[in-house]
Amino acid sequence: PDDPDLAPLPPTVAAVQAALADSTPPPTEPGASAGSSLLHPPTAGQALPRTGVGLTGPGAQAAARGLLVTSLLAGHHHPTVSVVVTRPVLAPLLGPTAATLARRLPGLAVIDHLGQAAQFFPGSRFGRGLGARDQSQRDAQEDTGTSGPTLIVDAPSARDSADTLAVLTAASAAVAVLGRWPAGQTWQVDRSGHTRPLDGDRSAGPRVCVLSQVTATDLLTVIAHPDPVPPHPGTSGPSRNPTGQPARGEAGAQDHPVRPGNDKRRLELRVLGEPRLLLDGHPVAIRRTAALQVLVFLAAHPDGADTRELTEAIWPGLPRHSLTGRLYTTVSDLRATIRSAAGVSIIEHSDDRYRLDPTGVTVDLWHFHHAVRDATTAVTTDATTWTAVIDAYSGDFAARRAWPWLDPIREATRRHVLDAHAALAAASPDARQALEWLQAAIRIDPYNADLHTRAVTALIAIGDHDAANHLRQGYTRRLAAAGILPTGTADRQPA
Repeated sequence: PDDPDLAPLPPTVAAVQAALADSTPPPTEPGASAGSSLLHPPTAGQALPRTGVGLTGPGAQAAARGLLVTSLLAGHHHPTVSVVVTRPVLAPLLGPTAATLARRLPGLAVIDHLGQAAQFFPGSRFGRGLGARDQSQRDAQEDTGTSGPTLIVDAPSARDSADTLAVLTAASAAVAVLGRWPAGQTWQVDRSGHTRPLDGDRSAGPRVCVLSQVTATDLLTVIAHPDPVPPHPGTSGPSRNPTGQPARGEAGAQDHPVRPGNDKRRLELRVLGEPRLLLDGHPVAIRRTAALQVLVFLAAHPDGADTRELTEAIWPGLPRHSLTGRLYTTVSDLRATIRSAAGVSIIEHSDDRYRLDPTGVTVDLWHFHHAVRDATTAVTTDATTWTAVIDAYSGDFAARRAWPWLDPIREATRRHVLDAHAALAAASPDARQALEWLQAAIRIDPYNADLHTRAVTALIAIGDHDAANHLRQGYTRRLAAAGILPTGTADRQPA
């Protein structure tokens, strides 16, 4: 069955990740501590007036989406609400996915009227005037680097609750009204994000981020929490696909022939761990990053891939008509490199389909999937078959690479080896040996809730309650540091 969390990245995110995959991160400012940028992210509404602004014109909704998305991304690693939005605004901004995303985005609060917003603005003081208190409160927020959530409001709510909105504005990071705002400034926004005041001074204002509905929902889908998936009856391992059959995004290499490794000159493609091509155990230099991607992609798709599949994976977001020549050049250069080093060509091309020649190269991922097939289809499975799966796994799929198409295959592969550890732990008659298997699995996936729950249970079973509490608390701290709230099985702590 398909796993929804193994789906490929949305096109917008894939294009962004491809652009950033091989770029050098900006240098850290002198004196800045590691992680300081996460603790103090840039304010999403810096371009907006401190007293809030109304947004009108053909780019108004796109500008509101830009504010919504940037605010949620900036606050993603913080447990508090970062955006409060009135319900009538959300549907036109996010379209058919509005209700689903409203439920799944932890930093988003959707309200029916402004009176419900007070709980998200602890610094606001209703029933008082503005003026000097307004300024002093904002000055205090700037001094401490803190502010309330971003507030995005529909025009009728702004008019009907003007006093409430004025007080909330003093405590917010930014306020935008989708429509004319009589109590404050109103901007005319064009489709490119250029702004001009609607009344009075007609000089150009700042340019703001504008996003289409598709782009906004693509970006938000990545940070949204998945809905809980009920476990299938009989499932005992940490994976949702313990059958050994390929999930969506996983290579279906179980039945692919594996070439014996007794040739005099042997080409071996390793994609578990750091990807590299070896000739008689020595690395073959692959000059182009795209060429290495082609090799790894074909290793993950032993039945081959056509031009469209390869170009969409390696160069997402670019016009397809400009990529056919780029793919041809990349593959030609790769073939020449391999032919020069080994005297053979391992990439077949027929009927617009590229594939690796299994008689010319061995691939560690194919061996791994054969081990998985043996372990999951045998009539009787013993420890030897599961150990073979673990032995064949030498690291994450294409470790340390951030190519946008990798994650579903990487996660599906990791789940197989986690299943092997869980199966060995469940079958072990020795509680301490079972704990060792679970601890080894946690080292592979330190964020896996099911493995931690099993390990805590195992520690309690052998009477080590202090270690159980230490593991539970360490796991919670790890989730908090990563901006992940403990949900589902992570909350079901054994007593």
